[in-house]
Parts: sequence; C-alpha cells; structure tokens
Amino acid sequence: MSRINLSFLIVLISLFGCSKSVELNIPEISEMYEASGPVYVNEEGSEIYLNGYFKQVEKIDSVKLANYNFELSKDRKWLNVKPTENSPALEELKVWMKGYSYSIILLYVKKVQYNFTFDSKGTIYKQVQLVGSFNSWTPSESLINENGLWTATLKLSPGRYQYQIVADGKWMLDPGNSIQESNNIGGFNSVLVIDDPSENSPKLFTSSFSSHKIEIGINGNVNKIVCLWDNYAIPFAAENNIISINIPKNARHLERSFIRIWSNNEFGYSNDILIPLEHGKVISNASKLNRTDKHAQVLYFMLVDRFNNGDKSIDKPVVDPEIDDKANYWGGDLAGITQKIKEGYFNDLGVSMIWLSPITQNPMEGFIEYPAPHRKYSGYHGYWPITLTTVDNRFGSSQALKELVASTHENNMNVILDYVSNHVHQQNKNYIDNPHWATILDLPDGRKNIRIWEEHRLTTWFDTFLPSLNFDLPEVEDMMSDSAMFWITEYNIDGFRHDATKHIPTPYWRTLTKKLRDESKRDFVFQIGETFGSRELIRSYVGSDMLDGQFDFNLYFDMRSIMAVDNESFVKLSQSLKESQKYYGSHSLMGNITGNHDLPRFISFAGGALKFDEDDKNAGWTRDIQVEDTIGYYKLLQVAAFIHTIPGIPVTYYGDEIGMPGAGDPDNRRPMKFDNLTRFEQMVKDQTTQIIMERRNNLSLIYGDLILLHSDDNTMVYARKYFEMTSIIVFNKTNQTKILIIKLPEYLNTKGLKSLTDCDFQLSGNELEITLKPYSYYILE
Repeated sequence: MSRINLSFLIVLISLFGCSKSVELNIPEISEMYEASGPVYVNEEGSEIYLNGYFKQVEKIDSVKLANYNFELSKDRKWLNVKPTENSPALEELKVWMKGYSYSIILLYVKKVQYNFTFDSKGTIYKQVQLVGSFNSWTPSESLINENGLWTATLKLSPGRYQYQIVADGKWMLDPGNSIQESNNIGGFNSVLVIDDPSENSPKLFTSSFSSHKIEIGINGNVNKIVCLWDNYAIPFAAENNIISINIPKNARHLERSFIRIWSNNEFGYSNDILIPLEHGKVISNASKLNRTDKHAQVLYFMLVDRFNNGDKSIDKPVVDPEIDDKANYWGGDLAGITQKIKEGYFNDLGVSMIWLSPITQNPMEGFIEYPAPHRKYSGYHGYWPITLTTVDNRFGSSQALKELVASTHENNMNVILDYVSNHVHQQNKNYIDNPHWATILDLPDGRKNIRIWEEHRLTTWFDTFLPSLNFDLPEVEDMMSDSAMFWITEYNIDGFRHDATKHIPTPYWRTLTKKLRDESKRDFVFQIGETFGSRELIRSYVGSDMLDGQFDFNLYFDMRSIMAVDNESFVKLSQSLKESQKYYGSHSLMGNITGNHDLPRFISFAGGALKFDEDDKNAGWTRDIQVEDTIGYYKLLQVAAFIHTIPGIPVTYYGDEIGMPGAGDPDNRRPMKFDNLTRFEQMVKDQTTQIIMERRNNLSLIYGDLILLHSDDNTMVYARKYFEMTSIIVFNKTNQTKILIIKLPEYLNTKGLKSLTDCDFQLSGNELEITLKPYSYYILE
C-alpha cells in the first residue's frame, strides 16, 4: 500500500491543490544550456562543473543545498558537494542568478562496506588478489592473510559483481562461492551480490493529461517528490497516490520543453518521468517530434570504406602484398553514402541519424600491428589520423561531404561523425612538430605502454605508430576541441561519436562540450561516447556538462550471450536492464547496439559459426564464417526488437539489418550487400524495418515508463507506458512453443491491444494469456 508523507502533502495541497496553470517567475531567456540531467553523487564527494550547465557562471549569486556539505569556487565554475549521514537519495540543488532560481537534481546511493573472505583450505599462497567488475578487472592489492583466511574490505554500491580470485598470478573461480554466471565469452565468473534496497523505492508512471494538467501515479511509499519544468521547480499536489501538476503558462512560448519528475523514500530514488511538451501541450502523437528530439533518434552506423562505392575514380587501395584484402581499402566513399540517401535507403529503413566512421586523412601506406601475429593493415577504417581537418582523398572531397550532409538534412535525418581525439598517427604533423604532446610509451618497468587498457587507462597507446595525446597539456586540449568545432561549423554536421572516450580525462569532454555550445550557437549537437568498462566508469563521462550518452556495452554483452545461447537465462538480462536503469536513468540517451566494428557479428554466434570461447579474430582469418543455422536470423530479430523497445537510443550496425555474418575485426567489416538478398536476409530486413518504424511512431517506446513484468530462463515480458499508450514486449528464446499467463498492473491500459506480428493472445481483465512460437518476439500495443 502506498503512502505519502502527510505533513509534506498538506503543505502542497494548501499552496497549490486548487490552482490552475500558473505563470512562473522566471527569466525571459534561461541561463542554462538545456534541461539538465541529474548529477550522480559519489560517496567520497563530487565536483559539479557549473560552467557546463550555465552560460555565464559569473552571474551566479548563490547556491542552496540541504543535507550536503558544499563549497562554491570563487570563479563560480565549480561546486564541490559531499554527502553527509543525512543525505537522502534525492535532493534538489538550487542555483540563484539575478533573483531567479534554477534546479539541478542530485541522486545518491550509499555504498555498503562488504567484508570479503577467501579460505585457501590449507593451500599456501604468497599473494591473493581480487579482480572483477568492481575494479575494471585490474588485480587489487594483495588481500590480508590470517592463517589461510585472506580478507579484504570493499566499498560497493548495491548490485551484482562478477569476480575471480588471483592466487599467485593464477585466475580462478572462488571455491567458497556457489553463485556463478557466464562471463559472456564462453567461461564463468563468481558473483558477489550486494542486496539492493532500492527494489522498494517508489515507482512512478504516467497516468493522464489534459490541456493544462498532468497526473502521475505512484506505487510505493514516498518521502519526497521533485517536479521540474525544464530547470524550474513547479508546484504540484500529491493525494491518493496521484501527483497532479499544472503545466506552467510559460511553456506555451516554447516549441519544446519538458516536465520531469523524481521521488524517493528511505530505500532509494524512484524511476524518473519525462514528458515532452509542444507549446505547453503534452505531445500525444509521434508525428509532432522532429529530428532535434534526442530521445526519438534511431541510429545507423556504417564503415565508410565498406558501405557503397559511388566514385570509382578515387579508389586507391594500398599496393602492398603484405596487406590482405580484408585489411585494405575497398572503395566505399562519401558519394556512395549520398547515393543511398537519395535512393531512400535510410528513410525506407526508418533511421533518423547516420553515423559515419572517421573520414580524416589516413596514411597512404600500411603498418604492422605491435601485438602478435603482427599483421599488416591499411588505415581503411579511418582511425589513424594524419590530419585533423581534411577529408581523406579516398573517401571524397570537402564538397562531397557537404553534399552528403545537405542530402541527409533534406531527407529529415541527422549525421554524426566518428571523431578521434585520443590519438593521432605518427605521420601527423602536430605530433612530428610536438613529440612531447604524447603520453609515455616506454614504462619504467620495461613494458611498452600499448593496450594496457585499465592499468594505464589515460596514457596507453593503441600501437607503436599511434601516439596517445597528453590532455593535461592545454595546447592539446585546445587543438583537439578546435578541430572538432571545425567539422561542426564548416560542414554543419549534427554531432559526434567519440572514439576511446575513457582514455581521455573528463576535463577535455567538458571543454569540448562547452566550446560546441558557446561557439556553434546550435541548440542540437548530439554526442555519444565509446567506453568499455563498469557502468560507474561509463556514467562518469555522461552528463549535461559532457556527453549525451555512451554505448551500454554491459547490457549489450549480457543481451548477446542470453539471446545467442539457448541455455542462458532471461533473468540475467532483466537484472542487467535494471542495473542500467539505476545507473543511467529511466530516460537516458545511452546507445543500445546490434553490434559494432570492434565485435564479432551477433549472428555468427547465434547462427553457430562462432563460439564464445574461441579467438574470434583468428577465426575470421582462418575460415569462412557464414550463417550455419538459420535460427540465427530469428535470434537476431529478437536483438532488434529488444534494443528498439527499451529506453535509450537504438543503433543498427550496417549489415545487421540483413543478418550479415562476420567474425572478429576485420571480418566483421565486409562490404555491404544491397542486392540479391536471400529469403532469410530479406525476412530480417523486412521485420527490422517494421520494428524500427514501430519505434519511430510509438511514443510509449520513446518516452514511456519501463515496467518489468516477467522473466524466467526462457521468456521475458516488459511493458512501456506513456499515459494511455501501452506497449507490451514478449520474448521466447527456446525451440518450443510456450504459453504464458501474465498478470498486468491495473494501471496499464490494454483496451484494443493488438500485435505487430501474428500472435495468439487473450485478455481477461488484467490477465494476459499469450502463446509464443519458438524463437519469437511480439510487440503488443
């Protein structure tokens, strides 16, 4: 049974319960760049870069923050906050400027002290270490040995952590822990579970709306509620488990603004609510959205060289017998992409944004990779920049890029560019003239600082000919951020996918984002990053002062394993989805991918050609990887259905819309196939198109609340709800027909529910009975 703090309620009702739309006392033009996302506060304290939230921080008069210790820097650019024993899961930071207050949400999860013990059972070890997802798989300092009991004290947020013991350098499962999970690459890890009290936190859902009023439902006990219109606190009333909000009159003056709501209780903060408005009216039809609505984006990523050859006169593969065809230029170019834009390929598929691999000039010859087996590659992929602001002559010209961008915009789509900030090629003149701008290559212990991804995360090189840049130097930060600005201002692109995000310190991303906003004067610039690591690390680069989102690789790897392998459980995927919601929010801009150019194609696992425990790169070099079992196509469609129906930004890697196979890099970068599709390839393309169109046209799949309804080893059910619009998504990952009976929450509107595909289901009151074909997915709406 739900309850709301009564004293809190009485105040709200007495002040606002009978009011209609109010005119807020706010400035004519906001001093904030955007409707800011929440700040996730660390237990040891966090620095909030106010300069990335506000256009002119020197105008800040004061800040107000209860239940925290805080200090505002003299230049007003930074606010240091540190939680106290009384800090709740949800708090509102008030920033005052010229008599007006702006609100920023602070979310906080207390870490738990966990005493870990490993019993060696009489085996003598000189050193025992812990390695796991909680320390980015970097072996810890040695545990303390007390007569064969090795102990360590860990500070961890609630959740599930995979780990192993490292005993005298040998990795092994914890023999004292029976809980194990797949590591998603063919093996297993031990699992440490910290109970999450936030399972009992409030659950909010969109209930109803009128021309001037919004109602939000509450499940669970509530101690505090915060409602914002953009970045301004707005009045509300809370009674009988309903939050009533009158839409401010000010919203009528803006084409796009947002109502946002959070709540909490003693167990943690709730999911968040995001409601888009158009001139003060709740958007109730997806046709009202446009290409600047970030949450409505559907991305498509292609490697320029491998997509389509539109100008054979500029083909210049590297003439070198040591370079295999797989690692050489194939002739794809900007003209080829423009051709497909004009033919309507992307519009027909339903995507709203295309992402181009890097197009800056790369070297004209090949280079041998440092790690064994020392193969030789060309720079066909674009990630070896010898210039920062010129188009590679094998991809086209400056004019070709301008034509591509113009064609994209004419077709009501966006285009973002893969931008490499972390490193340059050794032939890059900036490095030749300034070799001291690079990080250290030869480590004091004699090792080469190459691909030491975690231990030397901020300095490691990708190869001996790819010096990583030292972003502690202001001149490096200025050079790379200015070069990024050039692509925005010169070519009118709409943003960036940022390579190797975690290998660059966060101040650079703040500098870049601030510069893009201040100098481009554009309301829409989309930035998404690439970071492999823990959710906590990934999140540390996301925020209103940095990137819009990053790719959710943790969720992807769980999804890949579970949907590709029959004996993996949907329970794990449900848990992973909950973790992502907790870390990134209910309406994040995290990228949910079908795959990418660094990973083997999903269908190669699902179709039985590739095993998780083999060397996927070597497989691509030594045998012909094809789809051996056509069941893989149906499993791939489940991936497409999943990423397009959960919160976040769905991203299709070129070729996945037809089930193109491939092992590890470079086999996963085959030339795109447009014609003579097989029956199964055409089936995948048709259904993928249908899924994408459903995402584009259904507000419940864009802004809807996520409600997890059921998961077991073989089936999974969840719903998305946006007011009266309901979508129910169902999966069966087995080779057998399944009949599910699911009790639906009373607040879900199931009237007129129908299926996107042929489906046998019945509704009796709030009970859904559905028959699931083998390897099937269903989207009911």
